Formats: sequence, C-alpha cells, structure tokens
Amino acid sequence: MTEPSRRISYDTARTRAADNGWREKVLAYVTRRPDELLVFAHTEEYPDAGIQVPAGGVEPGEDPGQAVIRETYEESGLRLSAPVYLGSFEWLTETPTRIRHFYWLQAPTGTPDRWEHRVSAGELDEGMIFKYTFAPRSGPGLITDYGFDSALDDLDRLLRG
Repeated sequence: MTEPSRRISYDTARTRAADNGWREKVLAYVTRRPDELLVFAHTEEYPDAGIQVPAGGVEPGEDPGQAVIRETYEESGLRLSAPVYLGSFEWLTETPTRIRHFYWLQAPTGTPDRWEHRVSAGELDEGMIFKYTFAPRSGPGLITDYGFDSALDDLDRLLRG
C-alpha cells in the first residue's frame, strides 16, 4: 500500500506549492505539559469529523509560521507565539491542501483542561463550535487517514530533548 504522504524539506514544500498553485496548510500541535496534546471534536451535527488538531490554510503572502499562530487563535481562542517548526509533508493523494507544515506551540500552564470555542474565521468552519480538551499525547485519538498524526514522532523527539 502506498503511503498517503512523504516528508519534504520546508523550502521544497514552499516551492512545490507555489509552482503548482497549491494552497499550503498548517497544523498545530499545542501542549501545556509534555504528556498532553490539545485536540478538539466538532459538535454533534458533525459526527464523522473525528478528533483533530487546530489547522488551516496559509493565506497568500503569509508565512506558515504566522499562519499557524493565526489559525490556532481563530480555531481555539488561544493567543500563542513562538511556533517551532516540526516538518513538512506533501500529500500524495488528491486533496485540497497538498502541502502541510507542522508546528509545536506551547500553551500556558493555566490553560483550562476543557473549553468550547466558536471559530472566528475560515472558509468552511467559521461559526462552528469546537470542543477542546488536552488528550494524552501517547494516544490522542486523532482521526485516521487525514495526516493529523504525521509529525507526532517529531514532536516526541523535540519534547524528549
């Protein structure tokens, strides 16, 4: 079976996206402590959406590092900074976003265990309510086959030092 994605360098990812007119996507791995990962579920009207991490598209002229800060805020309400780049992947199947950049962001220790947030912007999810929680990083329950877990090993290496 063919893997749905392959790791590529940041520069190659940016170039391939520009050359092919592909919109880039950023995904945020947010931790408050090393043993947990911020995840969200949709409300009951979207039962098949599964467990996800904050993510979204890079706007024209925007740097992916800036985009991950913006997307995390729009989707979770968390104002975070200093994203740490984990890796880029080219999705090999036909999807709306073929290039995905993964980042780690540190949430303050006082961030609540659970909350709901109405998405403040976005093409498809503006106005939706996302239900956030911190899940065990060793098994966050992310939806399969959409690449949300692609850089979890990179996050593990980073947090282990």
